[in-house]
Amino acid sequence: MGFFDWFTQTPDHIISYAPGGHTLQVKITYNTETGLFTYRGRYGTRAKFYDKDIDHIDNKEVSRTHRVLLIQGKDTCLATLDVLTNLVNENLQAWIESRGAVAYDYDQQQRGLWVNTAAVKAAIDAGPPVETATIEVEDTSDDAASTSVPTPTEDDPILRIKQLKELLDMGAITDEEFQQKKEELLNKI
Repeated sequence: MGFFDWFTQTPDHIISYAPGGHTLQVKITYNTETGLFTYRGRYGTRAKFYDKDIDHIDNKEVSRTHRVLLIQGKDTCLATLDVLTNLVNENLQAWIESRGAVAYDYDQQQRGLWVNTAAVKAAIDAGPPVETATIEVEDTSDDAASTSVPTPTEDDPILRIKQLKELLDMGAITDEEFQQKKEELLNKI
């Protein structure tokens, strides 16, 4: 790490997001310790607001292709953000409402891929899944038949549905994708 890198590094409790990719020059950060959102938009637009003060978010249509987010408190508007395209505003609203847990990659969305980078990062940080061992127990008494507990395999539809549910809970897939795959897997049973 160079001398100037020390001044520009971001602490672990600060989450940053660029809802329109890095070329749009719109950035929002969330401080997980204080609950402070800091918005830096185009043309010098700036806003700060705390998560505890947010009552709801209005996503107001400006034209067929553009919207503006109004961060509403109980009695007042906490912040009015830039007029941005519909997709960028949807990304920004999802990120604010989830406190950084849902972060779609705009550049990937332009290619038709809806990648929740926050869920991917959380999965990577969690590490590889831990496989559990199944112990087979056999009753050797004269009056009992031998029994064993089946070991789930990767092809097991029930196991796959549980894995998909975990992905849904993380926000890595949508409810529509979950329902579609679940239906396919249930038809295999």
